[in-house]
Amino acid sequence: MKSKQLKLSDVFNSQKETAVTELYDRVITIPIEARTALKKELFNVIGKDRTKGVFTRYGWHCGVSDGEKAKLFEWEDVWEAVYAGAKFHMLHGYLDKVEVLEVRTEQEQLDFIEVLWVNTFEAEQYLKANDLSTEPVCHTLCGYASGYLSTVLQQPVLVKEIECRAMGHEQCKSICMPIEKWGEEITSEQGYYQGTSIIKELDEVTEKLKAERDHLTKANDIHQRLIEELLSKQGIQKIVDILYETTGLTAFIEDENHQILVQAGHLDTPLELQKFQSKYTAFTRYSEGISLLRTPVFYEQRIKGYCSFVYSGEEEPTELDYMIIEKAGLTSSIILLNENIKINTEQNIKRSFLDDILERRLTEEEMYKVSYYLNFDSSSSYWMLTIDRDRKEIENEIAFNEELIRSIYLFLNERNINAIVSQKLDKIIILIEYPSFENLNISQAKFIDHLFKYCLRRFSKYKFCIGVSTVIEKFMDIALLYNETLAALRATNEETHVSYFKKLGLESVLFQIQDEVLIERFVDQHIGKLLAIDKEFDLIRTLYAYISNGNSINNTSKKTSMSISGLRYRLAKISEILNQDLTDTEALFSIYLAINILKSKGTITI
Repeated sequence: MKSKQLKLSDVFNSQKETAVTELYDRVITIPIEARTALKKELFNVIGKDRTKGVFTRYGWHCGVSDGEKAKLFEWEDVWEAVYAGAKFHMLHGYLDKVEVLEVRTEQEQLDFIEVLWVNTFEAEQYLKANDLSTEPVCHTLCGYASGYLSTVLQQPVLVKEIECRAMGHEQCKSICMPIEKWGEEITSEQGYYQGTSIIKELDEVTEKLKAERDHLTKANDIHQRLIEELLSKQGIQKIVDILYETTGLTAFIEDENHQILVQAGHLDTPLELQKFQSKYTAFTRYSEGISLLRTPVFYEQRIKGYCSFVYSGEEEPTELDYMIIEKAGLTSSIILLNENIKINTEQNIKRSFLDDILERRLTEEEMYKVSYYLNFDSSSSYWMLTIDRDRKEIENEIAFNEELIRSIYLFLNERNINAIVSQKLDKIIILIEYPSFENLNISQAKFIDHLFKYCLRRFSKYKFCIGVSTVIEKFMDIALLYNETLAALRATNEETHVSYFKKLGLESVLFQIQDEVLIERFVDQHIGKLLAIDKEFDLIRTLYAYISNGNSINNTSKKTSMSISGLRYRLAKISEILNQDLTDTEALFSIYLAINILKSKGTITI
C-alpha cells in the first residue's frame, strides 16, 4: 500500500521545486566542477578502474533510492514507472533530455530498451578537460539507470553505454537489458557494481607477494644447485635428479628427435612426443592419465630438445613449477651447448687426423704419436664403413652432412664404440676400433643393420647405402680400408643397400678403380654388343652358366635344363654377336668379370 495518494505523474507535472519537495525530505547540491575534481582526484589515487567502479556504484545507489521513492506513489502500470526514470534523470540535472528509441517486451517483461541521452554532464565535463576518450565515460548515468530499472521492475537490469559524446559521437546512447539477456559480453561490466575493500585487496596482494617471494626463494635455491652442477660438469642426468629430488615430479630431457636422453622418477609408459612441440613453456594433456609441462632447450638459435615435468591424473603445475622448469631448461641449454662444443672440437681434430691418414700426409711416427693423444691404439685392429646417400633432394648438403655425422657419432658414443666419423667426397666415413665394437657381442651384419635403420629413422626422406671394409691389423693400412669401402659401395643397388668388400669376387679389383667411366668401358668392351641385343639377358645368363661350369656343354645343359642342341645354338649365336671364340680362356675370363660387375651392381640377376 502506498504511503501517499499522490500520483507519480502529478509529481513530475508540478514545478521542479515542488517535485523535489514531494520526493525528498532533504536535498544537498554539489557543483559539477567539484564532483569532476573529486573524480579526477580518485583517478590519481586509486586508478581508472576503481574510480569507474566508485561512480558506477554511486549511480546505482541513487537509482535504487529513486526507484524506492517512485514505488511510494501511484502509477497506472509498471511502464509508467519505467518512463519516469527519464524524468528523474533530468530532475537531478544529469542530462538535458532522454529519448527512448526502442522498447521490446517479452510476455509483458522487459526484453530490450535503447535510449539516447542528450548532453550528459559527465561527457560534457570530460570534454572540457581532455581529448576524446577511447571508451564511454557516463559511469554515474549507467549505474543510476541500472539501479532504478532493477528496483521498479524487480529484476536485475544492467545498462551499458554503447556510444558517448566523450568518444566523438553526436550524443550518448545506451542499451538496457535484463542481465540474463546480455550473456558473457557483460561480465566485465558487472565487476564495477561489486564493491571491494582496498584494505582486503592489499592483504590479498601482500599474501600473493609473500607466496611469490617464497617461490622465488625456492626457485633460486634450485637454480643455485643447478649452476653448481653445471660448474662441476656433472652432465644433464644430474639436472633431472635435482628436479625430481626437489619437486617430487618425474622429470626428463629429450633431444631434438624426441628421444629421451635422461630421466628421473617413474616413467612406466613410453611417450610419443613428436606432436608436443612448442617454442614456449606449455602445459599439455598427453593422455587421460598423464599431463606434461614442457619448456624448450635452445642453443645455436634452434630448439635442441625439451625439459619436462610429468603430472598424473588431474594434477596441474604451480607457478613455482613453471619457474623451476624454465630455469632447468636454461641450465640444460648451457650444458648441452658445452657438450656440443666439446664434441665438435674433438670430432674436428679426429676428422683432420683421419683425413691426413687417407691422404698419406703423415709419417708412420707422426701417425702413432697423434693416435696416442687421440686415444686410438696403434696396435689395435680397425675396420671402416662408408655411407653414401641420394643427394637429389638435399638443399643444404653441408648442413645435412654435419647433422648426419653428429647423429652417427651419438649412436656410436651411446654404445661406447671408439670411432672417428668424418666425410670425404660427400660420403660419410666411419673408422671403428674393432675391439670396442666386439664388446657389443653382436655380429657385423646386425650392428650395421641397427646403424642403417637408425639413419633411416632420423632422415626418412633420404636413401642410404653402406660399403663395409675388411678388418686390418696394421694402423698404417687404414687408407686401404677406405678404398675397400668405395669398392663395396659400387656393388650396392636398389635391392642391396649394404655391401661387404670381403664378399666381392674378382670384380672387387675393378671396383677399386676410382673412375667409374673406366669400369663402364670395360663392361662395354667385352659384352656391350650382347647387351645391346639381349634386352632380357637370356643369352648373358646362358653365357655366365657356360663359363661357371668350366666351358662344359654337358654340365651347362644339366644346370640350365636346356637341350644340348639348343645350348649349342645359343652359344654359337653369342659367339657370332661378340665376334669372339668361346674357347679362348683369357677372353672368357674378361667376359666373366664384366658379367659379375653387372651382377654386383644389380643390373642383372642370376
